[in-house]
Amino acid sequence: MDPRSPLLDQAQSDGPWDVLVIGGGASGLATAWDAASRGYHTALIEKHDFAEATSSRSTKLIHGGVRYLQKGEISLVREALAERSRLLKNAPEFCHPLRFVLPTDAPLARYYYRFGLWLYDLMAGDQSVQPAELLSSDDVRKTLAGYNATDNRGGVSYTDAQFDDAALAIAMAQCINASSNGLAINHTEATRFITENDQVRGVEARCTESGKSWSMLAKVVINATGIFSDEVRKANSTSIQWKMQTSRGSHIVCPGHLLESDHGLIIPKTSDGRILFAIPWLGHTLIGTTDEPTDQPELDPQPSEAELDFLFKEAGQAFHLDPNTVTSQWAGLRPLVSKAGVSNTAKLSRKHIVEIAPNGLISLLGGKWTTSRAMAEDTIDAAIKQQMLPPKPCRTADLKLTDHGALPPFLQPDKSATPEELAAIARNAIETTYARKPDDVLKRRLRIGMLNDQLAQQWQPHITSGFASLEK
Repeated sequence: MDPRSPLLDQAQSDGPWDVLVIGGGASGLATAWDAASRGYHTALIEKHDFAEATSSRSTKLIHGGVRYLQKGEISLVREALAERSRLLKNAPEFCHPLRFVLPTDAPLARYYYRFGLWLYDLMAGDQSVQPAELLSSDDVRKTLAGYNATDNRGGVSYTDAQFDDAALAIAMAQCINASSNGLAINHTEATRFITENDQVRGVEARCTESGKSWSMLAKVVINATGIFSDEVRKANSTSIQWKMQTSRGSHIVCPGHLLESDHGLIIPKTSDGRILFAIPWLGHTLIGTTDEPTDQPELDPQPSEAELDFLFKEAGQAFHLDPNTVTSQWAGLRPLVSKAGVSNTAKLSRKHIVEIAPNGLISLLGGKWTTSRAMAEDTIDAAIKQQMLPPKPCRTADLKLTDHGALPPFLQPDKSATPEELAAIARNAIETTYARKPDDVLKRRLRIGMLNDQLAQQWQPHITSGFASLEK
């Protein structure tokens, strides 16, 4: 039997719901998991795959945000650091500490950054994370053997966290479906809102595979569609106070550890004033990111030539980088919230906003992976405050995901994996992680589609063969 069938049956027969979430990225999944874990009858629908857009295209960091500390956004940094600690505790299979080196090019600069990172550690209050330390120029060279900048004046080492964004998203979907009162289903879209007495009471849902439609009624409908939030809100009302301003963040991936280290590198100030990261990721080096304002949300944005040139130039000043060795390049769009007329995305905050429309539609706008749990808590609390739901306390701050239905992420197969092994991996992904097409497996289960484009193309026919069971 197709493993999707029970989920479709549940989506069509288990209503009405207490909470219906539109959107299966970081914001939506965190919100649905919060609601389901409180005991609300909860459903989530996602038009594409879970985390197919922005939520699988991050820089893979769970962090307080050093640049937000520089900008004086203390409350945002403090919240993010608290959430970093919770993720390290609740999702250790998906998130782990990562040590960084921040080199400096002026004699006194390392003391400036050391003081800032002392504040960073102080706000975190996490004794399990190694604190920041001053580094001499020799220390920098020893820690990052591949670092070859000529103006090395020492630096600072500090700790943040790295995670597998797509795997964490799928883990939350598994937790929702493992709960006694939750449903999370992908490849299912909301085609229109259902209203009664000028209040939103649900949506018309449609399976994007079969084309079948049905009604899903709920006490609370939440728009958590990230970069697509404005499209959903405009379908509900033409009058919106806040607007989404998307910004493209592009990345390149190279094989091996170019820095010859298990530490990440942070370049604190590039030529455009942004921070640049080079971090070890699944046997590769991930380099990013950029900040390029965009006009429209896109499911699959691509880096521009100018962005790629920028990444090569800035990273190439710190370590040897041959553009011919790049095995993958990709981009994601940040969901930034702004007032009309604001266009400089680098100056926009990653804070989130919970908006409640006059007809009751709740929209969760902005934010980032690091603070998604807190964003979800705020969203459900807002519904309670508006007397849309009976009061129930948030529980997600202390729930370990693998204790509540989440499976550990897929292990990377060897490059020499046989066609039979790859087909078996695809079947397992279909049965346990809601994969519905080869790209779901290659890009968001195995991650090879974001690590090595050529190898992903070689594997695709064998992964595709594993989907034959869906056609029977």
